[in-house]
Amino acid sequence: MATAEEIRATVARYTETMSAADKEGWLELFNPEASLEDPVGSDPHRGIEAVGAFFDLAQSLADSITLERTGPIRVAGHEAAFPMQAISDLGGVRMVIDIIDVMSFDDEARITSMRAFWDPAEMRPLDD
Repeated sequence: MATAEEIRATVARYTETMSAADKEGWLELFNPEASLEDPVGSDPHRGIEAVGAFFDLAQSLADSITLERTGPIRVAGHEAAFPMQAISDLGGVRMVIDIIDVMSFDDEARITSMRAFWDPAEMRPLDD
């Protein structure tokens, strides 16, 4: 089983690679059979190709996306949960949304399941 330290490192790379628009690095964090549900309640993306298509869609919706963790990564067994904010540049307007991600991991600390809890109605302008 992956250690808590390995899981935390995967979470850190997850936010770093998404923020850097590094699709290859981001996809390396996922198990080939992973599922991604973002936001919770939407149709899950299953398998690495579908997860990659989600990345492409997310990156196409904004000029940039920055993920910033806003609290600790809580690890229990092979799962983790953590709060963060997604800051998106939408045509020069910076918007922010609060998110809680819940992930499960395989023995190599690759993501097997990712669920993002957020409500689009709560997106708001970022006060710089």
